[in-house]
Amino acid sequence: MKKLFFAAFLGFLLISCEKKETLSGTVLVEDVHVVDVETGELVSNQNVLLQGNKILDIRAADGKVNYEARTVIDAKGKYMIPGLWDMHAHPDDPEVWRMNPEQQEKDRLMPLFVVNGVTGIRDMGGDIKLVQRWRELYKDGKLLAPKIYACGPLLDGPNPMWDGSVGINSPEDAKKVVDSLIAEGVDFLKIYSLLPRETYLAVSAYSNENGFPFVGHVPYTVPPSEAAKTGMKSQEHLLEILKECADTPTEEFMASLQAIDDRIERSNQLNDFRLSTFSNSKSDSLYGIFKKYNIWHCPTLSMWYKNAWYEDELSKDGNLVAYLPPYLKAYWTPEHNDHLQNRDKPGYIDIKKRLYRLYLDMVKQMNQKGIMLLAGTDVGANPLCHPGVGVHNELEAFTNAGLTPAEALKTATLNPALFFDIQEKYGTVSTGKIADLVVLNGNPLEDINNVRKINLVIRDGQVIDSTKIAEIKNSIKMENSYPWKG
Repeated sequence: MKKLFFAAFLGFLLISCEKKETLSGTVLVEDVHVVDVETGELVSNQNVLLQGNKILDIRAADGKVNYEARTVIDAKGKYMIPGLWDMHAHPDDPEVWRMNPEQQEKDRLMPLFVVNGVTGIRDMGGDIKLVQRWRELYKDGKLLAPKIYACGPLLDGPNPMWDGSVGINSPEDAKKVVDSLIAEGVDFLKIYSLLPRETYLAVSAYSNENGFPFVGHVPYTVPPSEAAKTGMKSQEHLLEILKECADTPTEEFMASLQAIDDRIERSNQLNDFRLSTFSNSKSDSLYGIFKKYNIWHCPTLSMWYKNAWYEDELSKDGNLVAYLPPYLKAYWTPEHNDHLQNRDKPGYIDIKKRLYRLYLDMVKQMNQKGIMLLAGTDVGANPLCHPGVGVHNELEAFTNAGLTPAEALKTATLNPALFFDIQEKYGTVSTGKIADLVVLNGNPLEDINNVRKINLVIRDGQVIDSTKIAEIKNSIKMENSYPWKG
């Protein structure tokens, strides 16, 4: 009996004397549920250790490891996701340049992305010099900003739609324009709607020759199927799909439209014709082409929704408007905004709502086909497309289109990383990746709207807790409280 007792006591001593592994880092997030966006599953009760701006270690919070960290965060019952991306953003929207915004006013849009969990954006048109300035200010610790990939000016036809665009006069000018933009440091090219067909083909051929990505609006003169075959890496806003998948109007019908003086009524009747003759078999064939050529789509559903239901959404978004700089508050009104004109015209809003319902179905069908989708908001000139919050709206719209919360979450996390080929550093909560992270108070796999319930954001390893988030937002609100000087 004594021998048995001694042996048991000795075993206890040996176990007690075993040294635990010690891990040191800068930030420890304790006992958090990690959302695996790749599998759509939850990895519960994990300790996530950061060293500087990288994830050093992730393992079960089972007490078997000693941690040393300057900052320790108790995240029990909370959920960690990778930082979100807005893959169609215009923080320096040329459409709004007419309001003469000050540079500092534009600067104040940057932190709004981050405090709302958006740690990366794809800037889809603006001043590339300003983007480069934002990057430098962030690097120097003078501005809280997301990671930015940018295209610089839009590539449009000889008479561009917006200020700041590069109007390409002929196909022969394509090489010179592309070379100059690459030399300026753009990350990709952005095609716009008025680019003539032959010029588009010249730009796409030369870009392909140089292995340089081009994305954007499918031009009016190019069907989406052809744009896909030329290698347009992503198509935006679902543009021109309705036209390609509807019947071709007869000459008589087009003549009757030309006889109508009111251009809005002409547009309404043409869209009504296309909506009424939209062919699911044609769209199914088109989606097959998108899949074959690995074309990404950024539908910006939330932008279409906000435009269609502007009046209802304005009352819901009243508290968010206070965070906008004065020039943008002014531009998001019917007095100044091109998108808010003609809303009193008969049938105008009804057509917008019918289009939106079709876009939901388009996205549902694309997702079922396995077409890669990207979350984008078109924040900038478009009213009520708010910095940061717009991504939450877009993810909700994706679930309204039939995506699961896990599928929707991918469009703003893993998919952007795959799109930019930076999945070794971004896109998932994984060891060795950059610590751009968001901790939520609810499970986004149960309800995608839990992405709105932000507990804290980690940008490049720096923790922005709920107190700091409130301070930043309140500071921005105060700075933007003065009236527009235009």
